[in-house]
Amino acid sequence: MATKLMRKYSKPMMAVLGVLLMVTFLVGYSYQSGMGGSGDAFVVGKLNGQPLTKGKLTQARIDIRVLRSLPALADMGLYPMWLSQRSQTRAAIQFYLLLREANASGFFPDIGDINLLVKQKTLRKQIGELLANNSNFAQPNVVQALEDLTTIDQLQVFIGGACRPSAPQLAHFVSELGTSVKVRYARMRASDTADSMPTPGAAELQRLFAAYRTTLPWTAGSPQPPLINGHRYPFGYRYPDRVKIEFLKFNRDAVLAKLKPTIKDIQAAYAYYQSHLDDYEITPPNTSTAPAIAPKPKYKTFDQVRQKLIRRQLIKRVNQKFQHMLNHASHMADKPWSTVNINGYHQAVPPSQWVSYSTLAGNLGKQYGYTPVVGRWNHWMNAADLASLRGIGDATTDQAGLSQALGLSILAMKVHALDQHSKNIGLLLHLQVGYDGPVLTDSHGNRYLYRVIAVSKAHDPATLAEVRSAVVHDAKLLAAYRADEKSAMALVVEAGRMGLPAAAKKYHLAVISPSSFKALENQLVGMTPDGQPQYQLAPGHLPGVQIRSTKLMQAAFLLAHKALGGANAADVSRAGHADAKLKSSGSGQSKARLVLTHPCTSVALDSPLEVFVMQLVNAKPVPVNILHNSTDLAGVGRYLMGHLNQRLLAQWFSYAAVSKRLGFAAND
Repeated sequence: MATKLMRKYSKPMMAVLGVLLMVTFLVGYSYQSGMGGSGDAFVVGKLNGQPLTKGKLTQARIDIRVLRSLPALADMGLYPMWLSQRSQTRAAIQFYLLLREANASGFFPDIGDINLLVKQKTLRKQIGELLANNSNFAQPNVVQALEDLTTIDQLQVFIGGACRPSAPQLAHFVSELGTSVKVRYARMRASDTADSMPTPGAAELQRLFAAYRTTLPWTAGSPQPPLINGHRYPFGYRYPDRVKIEFLKFNRDAVLAKLKPTIKDIQAAYAYYQSHLDDYEITPPNTSTAPAIAPKPKYKTFDQVRQKLIRRQLIKRVNQKFQHMLNHASHMADKPWSTVNINGYHQAVPPSQWVSYSTLAGNLGKQYGYTPVVGRWNHWMNAADLASLRGIGDATTDQAGLSQALGLSILAMKVHALDQHSKNIGLLLHLQVGYDGPVLTDSHGNRYLYRVIAVSKAHDPATLAEVRSAVVHDAKLLAAYRADEKSAMALVVEAGRMGLPAAAKKYHLAVISPSSFKALENQLVGMTPDGQPQYQLAPGHLPGVQIRSTKLMQAAFLLAHKALGGANAADVSRAGHADAKLKSSGSGQSKARLVLTHPCTSVALDSPLEVFVMQLVNAKPVPVNILHNSTDLAGVGRYLMGHLNQRLLAQWFSYAAVSKRLGFAAND
């Protein structure tokens, strides 16, 4: 679909974006021409004592909507990640103020930069799809959004230049980040011993409930939990958005098992074989000497691929049958939902008037000779629960108009009753309680018609009794975690005396010895136009540990820093191992090749409730000649500039900072 769109819109789009960007009198319907109304006079705050109305934010709102529809900008490092996520109004105010500040500082659109931008194939494709699929936007909207974005970006580059590090600083960073470290570690997990912890008292349960009553539970892979009472524990007792669903499953294998091939199926399979003969060419064995005359290609016979191709035809027949059944089922289920409101959603229908899926399945069975399976979950399920379901949990939709295939765990949570602000997907699919969602297909070819039958919006539990079992479980986890921290401190002392492998045996802990690593690592991010691999510097991680923890990395390199700091680099290289003893120089004075005999430390990670005891095995500093290599300095320099800019700009470009600088006071 995207290819067709590009063929259709690439010429007029490039005519505007590649040539007419320098023309200021672009004409035609734009999104702004359709904006306006009584709400434009609403005052959102005061700018230097003067009222700032909602109408003055119109262009900023349009810019943000356009830019958010072009994800390729993020890959180029241009998408304004500093935009407020708190509300759309805040984001619009922030964008408006930054653009105003950039203009006041003498920055204006760079047409050359914009022309270079739109030469990027991915961005050009996304612009074409945006103009083709969204009638609210026209070419002038895209042009204006890119002009405003590049204007603010110039201000960003200017401010970022203020923190450019010097060559000695870069050499220091290269030394710090290029040092290779090898450690061994033992891990304690609270989940392994929580069940053996005593039942917590009432006061402890009440304290834990009060602290985490309004917090959602943390799941691995999510952003780190909030900081509460100095810790980032994964606890949370707030109920997330949840749903109940029912569905009809159209089982492909069940129908295939009863389906017999006809003569038409065999003929169609043979016709397909003849038209796709190259797919069945037999690759000749590789020989060291090429024959003078290329041999005539050989192909598998039809009999060799007959069963596979006949099955393909049978699957095609089943899919067609399912499509007829689904069309019929959707038509019957839609009957009570005849009225649509001005926002594109159907008027609510009471459950008593919904067409029963059981009745629908029975009618389909009588008419088509196959009865789909009726499934129903009467217990509340959040997004993670839905994603874990077998079959339907993995199924996705290829609904026209969606930029990507979406699954049940996303679609079910986008029903209007739960997410009234998700207008694009809501208006497209009419996602509502009781109304059929888009048809889903899993990896085995099974089809699903589903609907959300009830919703429960996120809310806090009223009393401890509601979530007592969860609080008791968490209290035991916390007790086990604290016990592990104490054990880890004792283990560090013993490991420093006899080495971690020997000390860990007393605690029945396995010791893991991963390969060496650095604070920075090259990560493959793609291929260049000429087919060469493209890498970028990224923060390193401890091999074998799934958790990317800054605390673990810092602990490892702090051990290395302490070891290397008390020894000459050449001595460390000769010693080679952190277990090296203190040796005499021969003159009666002791000379340390490594400061510690068995340098160890412990690291407690709140989010996964795990404690690591780590011992330094080896540390290799960066050779001196690398410190003066301009290529390496430039690579690390780009990495540092990106991170320093990100930290600086996150504060400088924040809603609060720009509001303070420009004298804006919000009404809220």
